[in-house]
Amino acid sequence: MNLLSQIFAGGTALALISVGVLEIFFHGDQRLHRIFLIKPDNVRAVRMWAMNVGAYNITFGVGIAVGLFMVNSGNATSGSAIVIFCCSAHVFLGFWLWVTEKRLWVSAIGQALFPGIAVVLYLLYR
Repeated sequence: MNLLSQIFAGGTALALISVGVLEIFFHGDQRLHRIFLIKPDNVRAVRMWAMNVGAYNITFGVGIAVGLFMVNSGNATSGSAIVIFCCSAHVFLGFWLWVTEKRLWVSAIGQALFPGIAVVLYLLYR
């Protein structure tokens, strides 16, 4: 896996883990309601989904990090497969976010852009 792919995949991992932490621990924070499209009266109702989506994001972020570790410690084929799977999943999930909630188009681009670039660079320069 080339260095540019790794950089974009690593940025994706950091973003996923950061957003996951926000979703799990701070979805009730009014400063983030605009980002998550949560109304103050609905915080309790969305808690379960926010907690689970946050856990999924952290899991994918850790998966990418583990894959990158494997790539750089002599297990390049398996590590690349993990990284490409996780990044490809988030390209689809970013598209799906846009399909299901058009108002979150900026978040959808944010979710799909870096992992998409990582996949394209991997395919072009392997």
